[in-house]
Amino acid sequence: MPADPRPMGILQRSSNLVQLLAERGPLITADGADHLGMPRPSLYRLADALTQARLVESAADGRLRVGLRWLRLADAARAGMTEWSGARTVLDDLASSTGQTVYLTVPRADQAVCIDWSRGRGVSVLALKPGRTLPLYAGAAGRVTLAFRPEPLEEYLKGAPFPAFTDHTLTRARELRDDVAATRSRGYSVSDEDVTPGIGALGVPLSSNSTFRGALSIAGLAEELRAERDAFTAALVSSATRLSVG
Repeated sequence: MPADPRPMGILQRSSNLVQLLAERGPLITADGADHLGMPRPSLYRLADALTQARLVESAADGRLRVGLRWLRLADAARAGMTEWSGARTVLDDLASSTGQTVYLTVPRADQAVCIDWSRGRGVSVLALKPGRTLPLYAGAAGRVTLAFRPEPLEEYLKGAPFPAFTDHTLTRARELRDDVAATRSRGYSVSDEDVTPGIGALGVPLSSNSTFRGALSIAGLAEELRAERDAFTAALVSSATRLSVG
């Protein structure tokens, strides 16, 4: 007799709701139901259960938002990644020397997940923040991950063309093959307004025992990153050496 699929369905819907609130911010229940394609009574029941678990809470205006318990869970998740235990000092040093926002990301499926950052100038306009993700075809962290992760490139490119963030987003398989080749050749990725207009980023791979583990990247005003690319890249590579082992 097959296992009851309902527990997995509930977990998936719970995950979808929390992810939606994390990405879009507080929402009224009706809007959440529309975004997730769920009947409103079902979402009310789900939200009530997550509220009791303190994973979701109701704001003063009645909108749903991510519960504060996630702050403790996020700290625990970062603490469990012992390979990055010394990362914060490196991130802070790099942000101080460049003035840019610095990101530490790790690969999860076909996304780059930000697990830590050090804030620089213009942080309010940047798309990536701790806990958020970017697809592998966009942004410096995503594209350096696409270039250096061990998974087959062509398997990922079967999903092309991908949705564009801006007019500069690389969405076609041929564009991304060329970008991967260029990234591997020079050793770092270049994001030039392909996620957010006016914003650029540079990314380098992080390794442990010669195996790709994540990415270190900086982001800020595209004009500044173009002008200081050589200096910023050198600072990135030096910082990545401090984080990479083997």
